[in-house]
Amino acid sequence: MKSLHSVAPTLSRHYGIRMAGITHFSHEKTIGMDSSPSYSPVTAPNSGVPAIVGSTIDPQVIRSIVTPTKSEEIYGAVQKGSLEQRIVYFPFSENLGSVAAYGDFSDAGQVGANVNWEPREAFIWQTWMQYGDMETSMMGAASIGWVNEIRQSAALTMNKQHNLINLFGIEGKNLRGALNDPDLPPSIQPTPKAGSGGKTVTAWTDTGDPVALLADILALFQTLNIQLQGNIDMNSDLVLVIPSELSQTLVYTNSFGITFNDILKKAFPNMNIVTLPEAGLSMNGGNGSLKQRVMQLFAPVIDGVETVFTAFISKLIMHRLETYSTSYRQKASQAGMGTVWKRPMACATMVGV
Repeated sequence: MKSLHSVAPTLSRHYGIRMAGITHFSHEKTIGMDSSPSYSPVTAPNSGVPAIVGSTIDPQVIRSIVTPTKSEEIYGAVQKGSLEQRIVYFPFSENLGSVAAYGDFSDAGQVGANVNWEPREAFIWQTWMQYGDMETSMMGAASIGWVNEIRQSAALTMNKQHNLINLFGIEGKNLRGALNDPDLPPSIQPTPKAGSGGKTVTAWTDTGDPVALLADILALFQTLNIQLQGNIDMNSDLVLVIPSELSQTLVYTNSFGITFNDILKKAFPNMNIVTLPEAGLSMNGGNGSLKQRVMQLFAPVIDGVETVFTAFISKLIMHRLETYSTSYRQKASQAGMGTVWKRPMACATMVGV
């Protein structure tokens, strides 16, 4: 009888018969029988089961890390206007008056008020979500809720844009940012500090002395107190905004084992210290980036009136779902007016920390 090696080329060439994995005919080697003490396999050697049999997909989806959106948490958020009313006017009133020596028949002395209306424009932005039947089914087979992932991406993208507008505004529109509003008073520079090697430095990361950092906070408070003409004191409610990349400076310790954070809490018992990623150099390179680190100190409320807030028209609008033969798409939109400083003089800014 002929061997597989001799007839395989003829079978393949003339009849299209390909016996992949077959190494020999049964008569060439012993056939595997229950009574046979040993035998050689007819098929190709096998080292185990397919890899997929020994694999699984973890049910927890690991998402990429993004910077937190903290503008509304720090400066507050208020709904203003509507999609039809895209300009909001904020009235500002100033009380005026003069006095004169009293006289029964004197008309001297007069009081009044001056009112101005400060406008803010709205900006509306959008993005699209789209997905198909096949990709949704395939992702589902891999334990991924694809439609949910797409919608979460839309919400995250919109919120990141909203946060950026709240902090830096939009150039060319009457829509301001919390960090660069042109109505904010001029910023001040950090105080000189002793760095390593006897050098004089200003950046917080170039020194480890909490007392030197306290000098910057006191300079900020002095500036704010002068701007508000004594309407605050060291027991007033205050918010200190520092770059997130300077968070470690709060644990700088003096020779008595007291941290910088403890020093601040003792000097300003009602101060709330918050961190903002966009106030630091690590966020440079994108829209609204800063050339130097920024620190702010502001009084959130004066005479019962809030000092600052971020204004939104709509948090998220999911528009009509468009259905096609094997796919879907949907538009999402948001609208806001940036940050409104009702009293810009209630904020002091330091650049270069």
